[in-house]
Amino acid sequence: MSVDLGSEWMKVAIVSPGVPMEIILNTDSQRKTPLAVAFRDGERYIGDSALNVGIRFPEKTFTHFIDLLGKNRVGSIAVRKYLERFPYHKIVENEKDQTIEFVINDQDQELRFTPEELLAMMLTKARHYAEVASASSSPTGQAQTITDCVLTVPPYFSQTERKALKLAAQLAGLKVLQLFNVNSAFALNYGIFRRKDFNSTNPTNILFYDMGAGSTLATIASYRLVKTKERGFTETDPQLTIKGLMIIVSMI
Repeated sequence: MSVDLGSEWMKVAIVSPGVPMEIILNTDSQRKTPLAVAFRDGERYIGDSALNVGIRFPEKTFTHFIDLLGKNRVGSIAVRKYLERFPYHKIVENEKDQTIEFVINDQDQELRFTPEELLAMMLTKARHYAEVASASSSPTGQAQTITDCVLTVPPYFSQTERKALKLAAQLAGLKVLQLFNVNSAFALNYGIFRRKDFNSTNPTNILFYDMGAGSTLATIASYRLVKTKERGFTETDPQLTIKGLMIIVSMI
């Protein structure tokens, strides 16, 4: 399973025999799912249903929590900016676990969740979508059990944030095969399906501009064909080089 994680949305795909390489549909027949989790009256809501809860109960609905992965201080810049944007949320420090927690009250009961736990809930839902989609390609019509995943990550994520992302996957029962920088992912995807457009003499330089909800990335990728030898055979493969130009836009 591969999951493209953004600040507002996630998209899921699977790699399986007989299944075309495309983004799979969620239960609402949409190719992207809001990165949102809500709790109300003892029930948990994920995706669009969570956003619906947020219309009346914004304090019980959590979004953009991926921006808080790996944070352990309420006074950090990221947490302060988050609370400025979402003042109805309460965030406290957990000194024992060296993390931060969202605190809400539901049915006179205090609930606490770390950003990693909220993301784990989203990844669990992503796995459900992937397993349902895998059933359509199975000869028996039975869903496959998915335990491995590849996750996209912003290139500016620190090692602490990447470790927190892996922790979220672990909480969801998933093994992370690789964290793939999102700009490398779309540059690689572009090159794979356009091999005939490249040559070994003049590199083809492409500027990719990705404006998301939490950041804006500009990446220059250079493509050319190179010859490589494997076991005495000569083959021609596209080579991708990320030279990198990155612009980060603060949340407004």
